[in-house]
Amino acid sequence: MGLSGLLLVSGLVVGAPHLLWWGVLLLILTPLVRVVVVTIGLVLDHDWLFSAVSFFVLAVLLSSIYVAGRL
Repeated sequence: MGLSGLLLVSGLVVGAPHLLWWGVLLLILTPLVRVVVVTIGLVLDHDWLFSAVSFFVLAVLLSSIYVAGRL
């Protein structure tokens, strides 16, 4: 959260849109990476119920990113 906030603030202060884009991208990728890591850990632990829930959450995140990219 610190790096993305720094990029967002510096992009606003300097007026550099590419810094804003990198900050937003980091904010979007942070929860996605967390869910991917948790899903891999749950599958490796053979916890199938929570793996299925984690795959569902991952599908919702990916579909929302896809829909937001299409707007």
